[in-house]
Amino acid sequence: MLKNITKRTGVIMLFIIISTFGCKPDPLEFARPKDLAGTIYSQLESMGNFNHYLQSIDKTEYKAPLVKGGSWTIFAPTDEAFEKFMQAEGYTSVDDIPSDRLLHLVQYSIIISGWNTNTLTYGVNNTGFYAGSNFKRYTQYKDTIETINTENYKLYETANTPPPGVYRVDPSYGRIKPTTYFLQSYFDAKSNFEIADYGFMFPGETFSQDGMKVFEANVSQTNIVAENGLIYALDKVIEPRKTQYQNLTSEEYGGKYTRFKELLERFGYMNFRGNVLNEVTGETEPLYYLSFLTGITSNNLPFNPYDEAYPRLLNNVDRTLANGTGLVVPTNDALEAYLQGDSILGQFYDSYDDMPLDVLGKFLSTFFFTDFWTLCPSNQGQTLNVGLQPVDYSLDDVVDQKFCSNGFFVGVDKVYTNANFSTILGPLLLDPNYTIMLKAVQDLGIDVALQSKGSQFSVFGIKNDQFVNIADPNSDSRIITIKDWTEDLSVIQITVSGDSNAANNRDYPIDIDRPTSADVSYVTTTLKDIVLNQIVEKSVDLNSNNYYATKSGEFIYASEGNKVSGGGNLNDPSLVLSTRNTDNGNFYEMSRPIERPLRFTYGALVDNSATFSKFIEVMEAAAGFVAIPNNSTDKLVSFLNLQRTFTLLAPNNVAVNQAISDGVIVEPSTISSLSALEQAIAKQNLLNFAKRHFIQQAIPTNGTTVGSYPSMYFGKVIDFVPVYDEYLFENDHATSNLTIKKPATGAVITETGAVTNLLSKRVIIHEIENYLN
Repeated sequence: MLKNITKRTGVIMLFIIISTFGCKPDPLEFARPKDLAGTIYSQLESMGNFNHYLQSIDKTEYKAPLVKGGSWTIFAPTDEAFEKFMQAEGYTSVDDIPSDRLLHLVQYSIIISGWNTNTLTYGVNNTGFYAGSNFKRYTQYKDTIETINTENYKLYETANTPPPGVYRVDPSYGRIKPTTYFLQSYFDAKSNFEIADYGFMFPGETFSQDGMKVFEANVSQTNIVAENGLIYALDKVIEPRKTQYQNLTSEEYGGKYTRFKELLERFGYMNFRGNVLNEVTGETEPLYYLSFLTGITSNNLPFNPYDEAYPRLLNNVDRTLANGTGLVVPTNDALEAYLQGDSILGQFYDSYDDMPLDVLGKFLSTFFFTDFWTLCPSNQGQTLNVGLQPVDYSLDDVVDQKFCSNGFFVGVDKVYTNANFSTILGPLLLDPNYTIMLKAVQDLGIDVALQSKGSQFSVFGIKNDQFVNIADPNSDSRIITIKDWTEDLSVIQITVSGDSNAANNRDYPIDIDRPTSADVSYVTTTLKDIVLNQIVEKSVDLNSNNYYATKSGEFIYASEGNKVSGGGNLNDPSLVLSTRNTDNGNFYEMSRPIERPLRFTYGALVDNSATFSKFIEVMEAAAGFVAIPNNSTDKLVSFLNLQRTFTLLAPNNVAVNQAISDGVIVEPSTISSLSALEQAIAKQNLLNFAKRHFIQQAIPTNGTTVGSYPSMYFGKVIDFVPVYDEYLFENDHATSNLTIKKPATGAVITETGAVTNLLSKRVIIHEIENYLN
């Protein structure tokens, strides 16, 4: 056994000796090839025209990584570029350049990872990873911490706002600053961005076909290969670029954009980021970001012009390396001239500082653009801002342009029209007397529609103090009055009176600080219904003596140049006190709200029973009316969906008696004397008779609503679809007359009588002197 072990041990030792000494590799076989490019640092040395740049690197901590390894892309200025830079800045050598400036210059020239001219533009979009997407890459540079005195800023105060004083602020938001370059493939991938646009963004510079630019610098050599990356030779020194916000105070502008900066800062606030070491003092000190209130839906700034990142608010995908925003900035003179001139803002405010944040935010949002190329020459005539509102931006107004680290900055000597204010929505936004009506409009979600210049509107304003003793749109007896409104909580409290059920006569909500959802819903719905009755989606001629449909579906009557009435009582109009013309219609100051109809169809017929008592009998006998809970004076029509609007061609007593005489229907009062079968047949005939007179279209005698319209009666069904009887309508506004004809023959059936345009809830009633059959 011992002999076997000894034998095996000998074999193993022999194998180790042979492996170690008998099979040693040839060192020449694994030697570094002589023609292999050196590392980035040695490559720059060997090329001979980057000596100043190498001297700069030597003064920083970046020499070792560029000598030893890693993966980098270097945008290196040549010696000639450095000499031009030093001459322009008054330096005789690299040693004269301040160490901080030199460090930043070097950091901004070093890009993370190695990229050639193809992969530099690789990036992710919504459909995948492809060339031509990106025009930025992250560098080694991050904005340095600054010290600011908040006493010099008009910032928004939050619960955590520190007292006025001097604080350290990190302007980088912790982000690395990217650098920007342009390659042919980036232009090729953009249908709305052309090579000629480059010259607009960088005045005095041109982009050569298939060339490459880093900001305004020409790239004289590309794709210089090194062991640990690639090198690009630049004919200019590129230093870290400012953000759009930082650019507002660039020295070359002489302070002409400081007013816009002050307006932006009203949305700024101090955001505590933690305690950090101050390397200068050795003390631990609090560090802040100067953050901004952003978000289109909150009436704040659309995006943060201080932030390096492309805002995710505009795109759920991080497009920082592929996109840049656009910021148009009016000069101080332009801003003041606009407010002092004949602008709608100037009619309400003497100073921008007086504007509430929601108004100021909407004003400033005009100048924010989702993509920088929107502001370039190839896109003129179709300029839409972040809110997709057209802006009358013109290249003739441009006085300054600069491509910043996070987008394009364009200075202009004009303030552009803002659809928020120049349209029919403007008076609601700007006049504090209409804040309740504005809230109702916003709750309805029609505020954007009211800014459309593709439509014309007429808005009859209700001031806050006019929400007093207004009829509840959904009751014939309730009266509402706004008692309180806590704007910060967006809660409106109303007082209800006149309800037949005494328990309902109370405040809604009872506790404005702890409102119930049911009470808030009732208040919101009621105010929406009232406000919709004040809006007409067309121009209203106040001298027309005519009817107009409101957004509520009800009708109002305009007459005598300054009177508007509704609700069935045309003798008690609301008066127009003043008119404000806007880009898409007129806004009217009113003496009080316009009434809505207080009565349903039953109540309106009963109020005119001398004319319609027989038709009421027909409806009652046919079970055409149903009771309304807690309402003893009115009823609903059983077969109408009052989400829509209708016309009742109500046959007068003579017409109904004629129908009875002709055997079309039985005398309603005799129904109870008939047998069960005869009752069923008679009631069905009475119901069909009634349905023929309800038309599925609201038709006032406005002279414009004409054509063939169906009634509520159908005698047959084809492919499961009812075929309703139709009637042809001619409409004569001059005589306030409707003529009803048979569509097939054009034969006249009847005309409206003395009672016309009787406005009940959702139904217009006209008397006719012959029945429809």
